[in-house]
Amino acid sequence: MIATSLHRPGGAAAVYLRCFPFDSWGMAGHEEALRAYARGLGFCDPHVFLDNGRPSGGELPQLARMESLVASGHCGAVFVPGLWVFSMDDAAAGAVAERLRRLGGRVWEMPSPRLDGGGRSRAAGADPWRRGPSVLVG
Repeated sequence: MIATSLHRPGGAAAVYLRCFPFDSWGMAGHEEALRAYARGLGFCDPHVFLDNGRPSGGELPQLARMESLVASGHCGAVFVPGLWVFSMDDAAAGAVAERLRRLGGRVWEMPSPRLDGGGRSRAAGADPWRRGPSVLVG
């Protein structure tokens, strides 16, 4: 069962991940970041659909399952780290995102950690929450 959001119309949220070749960690870091992103936008914890070890040109059963939930109105938001999870081919990836939109869903891409709030690039590894070195006085 998928819990629906108390704050967002259009059904529950989903996370879609695909990795090829097989990722023994199951893309855990991506999943954790996307779940937090969805919750930060007011969605309940999303259901995860993972096509692990499957090339984009082959059968993607979890994508098909998620699409059917979007089409039935049970899922209104799909969170992805980038459109590349649908396909490494930009046109094919865009076509999947458009199909989800036509079915009634919205695709949310994870914001880049290399951009600041104004869309400007920042150094890799820079932590915007850090205020500087800690100093112990004693």
